[in-house]
Amino acid sequence: MPLSSVANLPRGHRTMLLAHRAMVRDLGRIERTARELAVAPDPVRAKALGGYADKLALVIHHHHEGEDEFLWPRLRDAGADRQALETLIAEHAALTDLLDDWHDSLANLSTDSATATRLAELTSAVRDQLAGHTADEERELLGRLAPSLDEQTWKAFETHMRTTAPLWTLRFMPAWLLSAASPDDLVGVPALPLARLFSGRLQRTQRAAFGTHY
Repeated sequence: MPLSSVANLPRGHRTMLLAHRAMVRDLGRIERTARELAVAPDPVRAKALGGYADKLALVIHHHHEGEDEFLWPRLRDAGADRQALETLIAEHAALTDLLDDWHDSLANLSTDSATATRLAELTSAVRDQLAGHTADEERELLGRLAPSLDEQTWKAFETHMRTTAPLWTLRFMPAWLLSAASPDDLVGVPALPLARLFSGRLQRTQRAAFGTHY
């Protein structure tokens, strides 16, 4: 998506774009690391990977829950394009079982090569399907749904997501979003000073899970 098309978007919209970018990026990292563990088992790294991936699974779940329970109903009430909303709702439903299977597979991650291979395969499927969905969602938010979106709606969505988020995400999310941001994207990072404060902790967690070259 060209910078010119997002430069003037509300902060909440730009935060969503960063979240999508970070989700897909981390799924790619998890798949790569799981394949490495299948070849060279490492129980310490497997534990770190499982812990990080579990956090990502909860972040994705909360993201979709917020859209399904708050944003889509609000847009429907505002008269937003019904077909666009139905498409995005159906894509969430199609992702649910796959995401659940993927999340369940994390509990079995150990030094067994077979479980690491299974995780890699499931992660690849999740990444491909989620990448397709986020692309559709971003297109619809800038297209058919745009007439029903305004600054007030995005601020209300931001508030909903913040107040319904698990407490641990208050330290994780800002730094995580910052890790996916370019200098031009910083407006989309909530609580930027907090994001910078906890960036070091996030980087240590990511290095433990993905290795030095993540």
